[in-house]
Amino acid sequence: MAVLVVARMTGNPDELAEKVLEHLTPVMNEVARQRGAVWHALAKTPDGVMVVDVWESADAVTAAVGEQRVQEAIERSALPQPQFDIYDLVEHRNP
Repeated sequence: MAVLVVARMTGNPDELAEKVLEHLTPVMNEVARQRGAVWHALAKTPDGVMVVDVWESADAVTAAVGEQRVQEAIERSALPQPQFDIYDLVEHRNP
């Protein structure tokens, strides 16, 4: 079942967004395609950043985030570990 994933990182929004784009995005672009990502967005929030994704399944998200190269990118960039909420997706469409 497809899932909606909301991942949050707390800190300076500008610094976090820059680190995500520089270090994590290149790795996730490869991993996500292989693991079943459907849609992705990154946004700044008042207290950090938020990633909203649609994935083919919760297992796909878990496998992607657990990959060694993803964890290494998070550590290398000194990003905080994201806090994840995963929801069963009822509907997804492009307007």
